Amino acid sequence: MKFIKLSLAASVALGALSTASFAQPLEEAIKGIDVSGYLRYRYNDDRYDNGNGDVSGSSANHQWRAVADFKTPVVNNVALGLGVWYQNSNNVNHGKGVVDANNGQFAQPGTANAFLGSGLGSGSDGQFGVREFYATITPDSTATTIKLGKQLLDTPVTNAADGDRGTGILALNSDIPNLTLAAAAFDSWAINEVNVNNNNGVISSAPNIGEETSVDKPLYALAGIYGIDTNYGRFGGQLWGFYVDDAVDALVFGELSWQGSLLRAKLQYSYAALNNDSDSVFYSLYGNGNTADKPKANISESNDAFVVEVGADFRNDYQLPLNVTLGYITNFADGTAVALEDEGSNVSRKGKIWWQNAGTGISTSALRGYGVQGFGTEQDIDVFYAGVDYSFIDERLNVGLEFAWGENDISSGNNNANNPLGIKKVEFTEITPTISWKHSKQLTLSAFYAFLNNSYDMVAPGASMDDRDRNRFRVEAKYSF
Repeated sequence: MKFIKLSLAASVALGALSTASFAQPLEEAIKGIDVSGYLRYRYNDDRYDNGNGDVSGSSANHQWRAVADFKTPVVNNVALGLGVWYQNSNNVNHGKGVVDANNGQFAQPGTANAFLGSGLGSGSDGQFGVREFYATITPDSTATTIKLGKQLLDTPVTNAADGDRGTGILALNSDIPNLTLAAAAFDSWAINEVNVNNNNGVISSAPNIGEETSVDKPLYALAGIYGIDTNYGRFGGQLWGFYVDDAVDALVFGELSWQGSLLRAKLQYSYAALNNDSDSVFYSLYGNGNTADKPKANISESNDAFVVEVGADFRNDYQLPLNVTLGYITNFADGTAVALEDEGSNVSRKGKIWWQNAGTGISTSALRGYGVQGFGTEQDIDVFYAGVDYSFIDERLNVGLEFAWGENDISSGNNNANNPLGIKKVEFTEITPTISWKHSKQLTLSAFYAFLNNSYDMVAPGASMDDRDRNRFRVEAKYSF
């Protein structure tokens, strides 16, 4: 056969002719496609006072995020979904400059890098990518939905709203009235706001660090979710079970709830057995036991959290836009690492930062570096929390106050570097006023200022530690479509 060599121009022309018959107007091509998402701006300012003028850990940044999800119409019981997003931040530390990698301190005024920032600003652009790409199958013969592909992880131990995702299969079935059964298997997964830094085994929460990182250990889940309306209110319950190969031997989340016209109540219990075998995720994160401050291998540690919460909403019975919540959190096992993401909803709470702050030493995420996973360390927590909010102007303006008081007792059997004195008690108080304004159906403006004070009691002769303030100011504008 004789091949004919074509010029680049001729090749392009022939290619255009060969595809012209498949072209169609844009309006026709996107007809029926559902589009949803949001545009969000945040200003986040963490203001730390460690005593003696030490403000290390303080930071401020502008954060931008855009999310768009596209869903095609169902054709022959199949629909396709595509989700894209953009995310970036600009570090603006108000004269503190960028972090010095050697000592973790911000550069001081008059020194090198004192007025530098990082991120978007006037520099290079940031993160853009595909967060979902899946097919949805809905057979006619059963009330079943099957999702295949890259999708958000909408579970009690992850946070789909912030982009936690996995690649695999999810099946939902509602053939039994009032009951939804779920089963899922993912061969890899990623937590957006907390990512593993493989260089030094430290967990990073910076918005632009390591977001391409995923965990290639299979994750499996089973769940049953039940809810029924009665003359005495709505009764609900859910039970989830998770297994992560070479990381979580078992993770269980259970909840019982009741919602009346005025009052409501909720009980939650979470349990996790974390695996620290030599080929596990936690072994690679926290060491091989060669030093005193690292957990030993071949340990499976227990973590749990128990929550009881009551509340009242006065809208229905008294036409008063007032909502009140009271709750208590404690644990019985060695640690409180009962989720893959702090923002996961498996532990109800009030307050904005105490539950994900190194100052209190409390984290429900197994991936947070400062949380207690039970590897050579035991933790006992008692936290009381409350929240109240009131709405004005046709409920478009909402003001609230959140409060948390807690105690965290940490004891170590091996005097590790994170707890050199063996026992540490932290008492903390967080008071957070909040405000939000629903400017329109799509646009909401909100802000809060979290005041968190930590008081330390180190059990050792002559030991002392200054109180530490961990405050956060946040302003957010979110447009949903």
